[in-house]
Amino acid sequence: MGWQTTLLVWPVLYFIHNFHQLNIDKLEEAARESERERQHASEKAAIHLRTVEALAMAIEAKDGTTHDHLQRVQVYALAVGRELGLSDGEIEALRAASILHDIGKLAVPEYIISKPGKLSPSEFEKMKIHPVVGAQILETVSFPYPVSPIVRHHHEKWDGSGYPDGLAGEQIPIGARILSAVDCLDALASDRQYRRALPLPEAIAVVVSEAGKSFDPRIVEILERRYVELEKTARHSQDDGRPKLQTDIRIERGAAPAAGFADESEVREDVVRLHEKISSYSNSTVFEEFAHHAGVGIGFDAMAVLLDHDETLVPVFVLGLASEALAALRIPVGQGLAGWVAENHKPIMNGNPAVEPGFPQHGEAAQLRNALAVLVEPEHGPMGVVCLYRAGAPFTVEHQRILEALSAGLIDGSGTFCPGSSARRDVLSPSSKTHDAG
Repeated sequence: MGWQTTLLVWPVLYFIHNFHQLNIDKLEEAARESERERQHASEKAAIHLRTVEALAMAIEAKDGTTHDHLQRVQVYALAVGRELGLSDGEIEALRAASILHDIGKLAVPEYIISKPGKLSPSEFEKMKIHPVVGAQILETVSFPYPVSPIVRHHHEKWDGSGYPDGLAGEQIPIGARILSAVDCLDALASDRQYRRALPLPEAIAVVVSEAGKSFDPRIVEILERRYVELEKTARHSQDDGRPKLQTDIRIERGAAPAAGFADESEVREDVVRLHEKISSYSNSTVFEEFAHHAGVGIGFDAMAVLLDHDETLVPVFVLGLASEALAALRIPVGQGLAGWVAENHKPIMNGNPAVEPGFPQHGEAAQLRNALAVLVEPEHGPMGVVCLYRAGAPFTVEHQRILEALSAGLIDGSGTFCPGSSARRDVLSPSSKTHDAG
């Protein structure tokens, strides 16, 4: 080509080479930056996942029966979300919300969470704060997807009658609509403190009946069509490998509390007194008198009086339907109706007797539909619980008042019942509106 041509072409080639190399360097730097961002995003996602798991463990510590429920809700919710075409971010938000939706219950008193019966209006007011508190907790986590709106609104209803904000229809975030229907279905199909689980076909029938009222009809249609398949998937995924909290361990170390310990001899004396009381009651007319007054003032189909023995409620007197079944009950404090009353020192009205541990589900016992239980807490000796049961009409607040007044002196230091006390004359006087309530 000659030296002149070479002299002219060489600067152009040099410029092209440098420009190409510069582009390659920029692309390589962009790739490295992209990899750093991807790694950072992956680490951030892992942190959020660990945060979700830690918060889920906090919920489980509050209520040990929650773990399987949360796993099942997650399986159902994600399947419905994918069928509805939710984006990746919406799916991840739904995944987190499905196991964190009840975290706000950490702010609700324990006795309300575990109550094995209907909530009173004031108790329901306290329960209704949990979606708001849950959303406030999760807002502090700074999730990269919208989790807190799902949690805040998962108790809203399609017709606008839900809480906390009364949203209706598509005003409710799609994740919250999914979670609401799925959560209800699994709750109906699971044992609760206040009732036994419904068979899954009956549970889905209840959800279907609420389509267009409580739930988005599109979501209900998917659940109705796929619930059998989703239930199988949920059963196979219940063991997620997440470590369980060690809430039943025994800690050997630790100094005495500042208030000191109770005298062991006093504890043994309480047990001896309990055995003496049980023996004396079996041959006394104390409870017959009590039952007579309760029958006049309230009316019942069965009755059981249980005393606390080593954190277990033991029947010392039974009467009426299913007496043998009631006499066989052994109810740990904190479980069932009577156990909840003993633990929380609060009465319960119209609870489901079937939730008592060991309560038979057939025969005469199956006829008993409503229970009224109140605490008996004497000055000396073990505490007890009086339970009245009905096969028919529910108990009323006035019935509860009468039973509490009657039970106030049922067990005193000598184990005697005093039907002539002023409290009983008040509640059973001829002027009482409930004298013939039975």
